[in-house]
Amino acid sequence: MSPGTVAPAVDWNDRLAAARPEEFAELFHEAITEDFGAVARLHQMLETASEWCRAHSARGVASELDALADRLTDLGEELHLVGEDVGHEIHSRSHRATAAARVSRVVSIRGTSVGQQSDAPAPLPPPTVRSLPRSR
Repeated sequence: MSPGTVAPAVDWNDRLAAARPEEFAELFHEAITEDFGAVARLHQMLETASEWCRAHSARGVASELDALADRLTDLGEELHLVGEDVGHEIHSRSHRATAAARVSRVVSIRGTSVGQQSDAPAPLPPPTVRSLPRSR
């Protein structure tokens, strides 16, 4: 690789968009808040730029970059919490959906199976109609 070129980064957008529910929270966490996630890489870039600016007597810009890096740290913490929340919410919905599917399947099986008893009482047969004797 020649100087100035950057190794292709993992395409997190595609991975997140294609993620199954059970893997989304972990991928989100990895993409955003892990040591090599987007927040950490951007934070490192801001620190590097700030150091460069200081070394080249651009102290005002360096201070602005430091302030942005601090704000990014706060944002990273918030994103970490959002990642935890999404994991809990997906997990919770998954359990509710699984339970609903079980109930639905049981109801479906009971309602359509031939030869199995239903919990509902059988309908009463229609009353027999007797003709009344004729009077003479």
